[in-house]
This record gives sequence, structure tokens and C-alpha cells, in this order.
Amino acid sequence: MQTPESRETGEAAASSNDDITVVHALRRRWKPTKNGPAAADEFEPIRIRLHRALSWMQRVEDLFANEDFADDAFLIYEWIAFNSLYGRWNTTRQEPMSDRDTMDIFLRRILAADADGAIRDVLDEHKKLVESIAVDEYLNKFFWQDPNERSARQAANRVHKLREWYREDRLLNVLDEVINRIYLGRCQLVQGAATFDSALNRDAVRRCAMLMAHLLPAMITVIIDHAWSDDWGDLCYTPLR
Repeated sequence: MQTPESRETGEAAASSNDDITVVHALRRRWKPTKNGPAAADEFEPIRIRLHRALSWMQRVEDLFANEDFADDAFLIYEWIAFNSLYGRWNTTRQEPMSDRDTMDIFLRRILAADADGAIRDVLDEHKKLVESIAVDEYLNKFFWQDPNERSARQAANRVHKLREWYREDRLLNVLDEVINRIYLGRCQLVQGAATFDSALNRDAVRRCAMLMAHLLPAMITVIIDHAWSDDWGDLCYTPLR
């Protein structure tokens, strides 16, 4: 489905009018550190995390460049890129830790490391988009526990709490709220709970993909500029040579 809205999703990840795409700019930003102080063996996990994330973001840009405005694919690929950043390995159970636990850890740490306010700027600039995701009852897990008009109204009223967090500068609450809504949208897709390109979830998927296209570059910029040497946890499925 090719619409002005789906075009905007791609434009957030790559501009067809610019010679340098977002991914190219991020790779260029990372290269001096990657080939310099981050080249040590101890920093291989963060090099792999960023390499994986950027590879999936590149796929989104490739789709957009080919005028394939597939909102479902955009969101799935963007989430895989995000998962590359937050995923952690449970060394006791020898399996990945739960998404909820690892996302919580990651969001707290990435926001704390955001010395230049890159993530803050995204949340402020795209406040209306954040609100549109937060009020969508179909992205609210509590709505699905008992889907009815009352639950839908309660979900819509969540925007008041969101605006309160904005006023009180509680950005972690804002970020956690919107990421968890996007996560539900992602789950509906990858768990086979939605039809491809369905008209029923177009707005939700498109909005989620649009916001992720803005948040991912900001998060990666924070890591490159301020947090590449931090401990981001044990890597999942380390490449074997």
C-alpha cells in the first residue's frame, strides 16, 4: 500500500533527496571509534550489536529506495534492529533474557547516557505521534483483556497520564509507555495475529514504524557518542568462527 503516510515512514529512515542516508551517516560517525579505541577484543559485543542493528535499518532504507512502502516490513525490521541493541543472554539458562526485562534495562541506561538530549528531542518533536500511539486501544494490552467500549475509553484516557509525564519531565515513563505499545504492535505481526497489509491496523503499524524510524538513529547516536564502552550485557548468539 503506497500512501503519503507510508512514504513519510521511509523518509524518516532515508531521504531520497540526500546522497548520505541515515544509516550511512551513522556508520561514518561510528567508524573512527570502531577502528580506534573500540577495536579492542573486549568491545566486540558492541561492534556486533551496532553492525546487526545497522544492517536491518539498511534494509528499511533499501525498501524505501525501491519505492516499496511496506509498513509491516518497516516495523518488523526496525524492531529487529532495536532488539539487536537491547537483547541480553542469560548465562545461567543459556538462552535470551525476556524482552520485557531487557527492554527495561536498556531504556533506563540509554536515556541516562543521552547527554546531548537526542532521544529527548525525538520525543518532544514527535509528541503528537507519541500520543497517537498511546491512545490507540489496539496497542493497549489491557484493552485486549476485555475488549469493549469501556476499555477503549480507558485506553484513550491514557493520553492524560502521558501529558502529565511530559510536563513533569518524566521521559523514561514516556519512552517506556510508547515502546511497550509498539512492542504489542510488533507482537501482533510476528506472532501471526494480523493480516499482511491489513486495513484494520494500518494506522497503528504506520505510526509505530514512523516513531521507530526516528528513535533508532537517536539511540544509536547516543551509544556511539557516549556509551559504546558501557556494558550492555552478554550478547545473544555470538558469531562463531
